[in-house]
Amino acid sequence: MKLIQLLIASLIISAVSHLNSENQAYEERKDVLEFIQMMHQKHSFNKEELLKLFSEANFQKKVVRIMNKQPESIMPWYRYKQMMITPHRINSGRNFIESYRKELNRAEEVFGVPAEIIASIIGIETSYGKIKGNIRVIDSLTTLSFDYPRRSKFFKVQLEEFLLLTREEGLNIYKIKGSIAGAMGYGQFMPDSYRDYAIDFDFDGKRDILESPVDAIGSVANFLSKKGKWQPNTGIAIKAKVSGERPKFKSAFKPYVTVSDLKKYQLEPLENIQSRIKVVPIELEVSDGFEYWLGLNNFYALSRYNRSKLYIMAVFEFSKSLSDYL
Repeated sequence: MKLIQLLIASLIISAVSHLNSENQAYEERKDVLEFIQMMHQKHSFNKEELLKLFSEANFQKKVVRIMNKQPESIMPWYRYKQMMITPHRINSGRNFIESYRKELNRAEEVFGVPAEIIASIIGIETSYGKIKGNIRVIDSLTTLSFDYPRRSKFFKVQLEEFLLLTREEGLNIYKIKGSIAGAMGYGQFMPDSYRDYAIDFDFDGKRDILESPVDAIGSVANFLSKKGKWQPNTGIAIKAKVSGERPKFKSAFKPYVTVSDLKKYQLEPLENIQSRIKVVPIELEVSDGFEYWLGLNNFYALSRYNRSKLYIMAVFEFSKSLSDYL
């Protein structure tokens, strides 16, 4: 009987402790105060200003809930493709290309990234600026930094980068809105990517991917070129067929097996490709089974933007739908 009582008491204490963690003001929490001290010592931020900032940061329960249910991790390819590549989005992509054809072509010329890939990413990320996120970035990043243990280390870095970004660019930290993960602007850049890869592509003296589609075009291309190591005039993926039972291979983004060694996976490319080239096998769930592709180096380049094979293949397929308009 005592053991049961002890277990019940333990559960109550645990629940209350969790409730207090969620309800305790951020500026009073030890982990937040340690973060503030770090920002002061490392970057000379004013501690009083940061205390005020975190006193106005709000815990976002829905951010944690949605982060645990991302479509890239729970949805089959055929449904994801239907959701991402719609007639409406293709039509919006055509209009975007008509409006910014010159800038898209200039980005392709400067960075070597195809204009249709740039347009495809902006379309899938934000429907060409129509859906850029409606959660204050300070709220989402604070929530994920201090109340999402699974990836708190990553989001604390993003919170640090966000504070630096707003100071460097003169942005109003209280007003910037973005995705549940704190991604911002037309191309949904995380704060570190904004700082490292955003560029002034419309030559107005500031790099504004929040409101400038032209800056976003140049910045997406710059990201893929520099971080992704995009290889101009090469493909992303080619179709493959299986000559036996469902193959087993490791999940990866970077090509690791030569075409000549695909036989051990019972995979065969449906296009002519040199036997020494390395590829990464890709399995996608379709309504009647599975289809197979072989990712090339630019498949890996796109994974630096979003580490999801569904996302990468959606960008690839969508870009093919847009290429005729360029």
